[in-house]
Amino acid sequence: MLHRLTADRDGFRSLTFRPGLNIILATRADGGDTDSSRASERRSRNGAGKSSTIDLIHFLLGGKAEGALAAAAVAEWNFSLDVDVGAERIEVTRSVANAKQVFIRSAKTGVDRIQNAQWCKRLGEEWFGLREKRGNGDVSYRQLVSYFARRKRDGGLDSPIRTFRNQSTASAETSLAHLFGLDAELVRRLHQSKAALKQTKDAQTALAALDKAAAEGTKRADLEAQIEAQIASVKLGRDRLAERIEAFNVLPAFRELERELAGLNQDFRDLSDGDVIDQEAIDVNVRFLEAETFTEAPDIARLFDEARIVFPDLVTDRYDEVHRFHEKLLENRQSHLQNEIAAAQQRIATRQPRRELIEARRRDITRSLRASGPADELLRLRDELSGRESELKQLEGRLQEARKLEERAEALEREVEDAVRALRQDRRERSTIVDTASRTFSEISERLYEKPGQLAISATDTGLRFLPQTPADGSAGVMSMEVFCFDLTLAALAKGRGEGPGFIIHDSHLFEPVDGRQFARALQIAADFSQSTGIQYVALLNSDELVRAERESGASFANYVLETELSDTPDGGLFGIRFD
Repeated sequence: MLHRLTADRDGFRSLTFRPGLNIILATRADGGDTDSSRASERRSRNGAGKSSTIDLIHFLLGGKAEGALAAAAVAEWNFSLDVDVGAERIEVTRSVANAKQVFIRSAKTGVDRIQNAQWCKRLGEEWFGLREKRGNGDVSYRQLVSYFARRKRDGGLDSPIRTFRNQSTASAETSLAHLFGLDAELVRRLHQSKAALKQTKDAQTALAALDKAAAEGTKRADLEAQIEAQIASVKLGRDRLAERIEAFNVLPAFRELERELAGLNQDFRDLSDGDVIDQEAIDVNVRFLEAETFTEAPDIARLFDEARIVFPDLVTDRYDEVHRFHEKLLENRQSHLQNEIAAAQQRIATRQPRRELIEARRRDITRSLRASGPADELLRLRDELSGRESELKQLEGRLQEARKLEERAEALEREVEDAVRALRQDRRERSTIVDTASRTFSEISERLYEKPGQLAISATDTGLRFLPQTPADGSAGVMSMEVFCFDLTLAALAKGRGEGPGFIIHDSHLFEPVDGRQFARALQIAADFSQSTGIQYVALLNSDELVRAERESGASFANYVLETELSDTPDGGLFGIRFD
């Protein structure tokens, strides 16, 4: 149960909740509660903070900062919620700027700072009996709690079964199985096996698509048989080629010439490599030689000229010595580079006759081999045989993969069949729970429509189907009322097992398409439901919508309206400030 929603800013419109039905009203800026233009109604809905109230409660219960909470203006605010967790009343405080941490205050333990993930884990354990996850696709706390506080922005009002638009069937069915008291693990295993089977079959399809040249008829066969037929065909062609090569008459000198040609090719490559290395050395040394020129050092000469005034004989001799030494060094360096260039040129010249001899012999051998028809044919046959062997290896590898995929698919199909049988058996063994759920839904819908609706829970080959249906009386808002009846039903069943957060939150979006009398009936049903089950029901409504419901039904809900009201004035919204 929720007790109080506050923030550490004076302008924040704190909300104090109470047991039973809680109606939070949002008024228009003109203060009117009578019929007016649709623009005024939209202004009231969009500006007061009803959706932000749900966003804030989700945030304090471990969710992300969404909607208005993503605005920089409230990032540093500390929001707090008093809420019952197990047998304790706890105050949780959290800010968007430090969203990874929450502060927990209780009479038993005082104030603790914990990670948000720990807070979610504790709520999952206390409210839904969750322990360690059993694998991919298992139920999560955030998925479960979303059924108790739906949001229109997420698509939570589009279907009773899902709380957000992209929620998978597996996620919805597993979550609902847990909330209704059925075996969620069986549902999870069924959907995991189905997903794995689909992946395996997709892999089989992709493997079969590799053979684009296969005849249309063979593609209708199973993958393993198709590849086996291809292997048999390729083996036959390979064996025929091997027999032809075995019977082929090779010229006596063919193999010797072939080996000689290979050796000559290697010798020619070695000579070419040597020429490349020597030519690079020549190029490098030429560049060095061009760079080796004597340059005067004018600053040093000037220094010696100035010093000669003081030490004429001594200074003149030493500078001349340095100058001659440098010239000699340069001459030696140039001589060395020239010698290196000459040596490399000589090596290249020495290789040329050998290269010409090799090239001449290569031409002779190649001419002889090409002139020999059988040798040329043998080369072609060997190339073809090599291609067949390669194709055969690829097909054998694909066959092994196809057999593994087939075995995997057969095992997964058995898993799916076993999971379906187990799910159906569990559905039969828990028929009392199913009957209670169906009866509860029928009773709630009967009060709305004066004839009962139906909630079928069916274990099928595709999963655990939840099929709520209210009487089709032609009135607007049938889907909204299916969501209303469904939420009260699942909350009642969870409460019966000692699970659930102890509250349901619906905002005005759920009731907008509903006529006034049916709207009033839903509110009265929620009030009676809260009193009988102890589950708190929070409705965030526009004041003009409540006036419409009271006028068309003759009922009054004034006793359920909370003292704090929201409005679309600049300081009348939930946060006390207006921001975009």
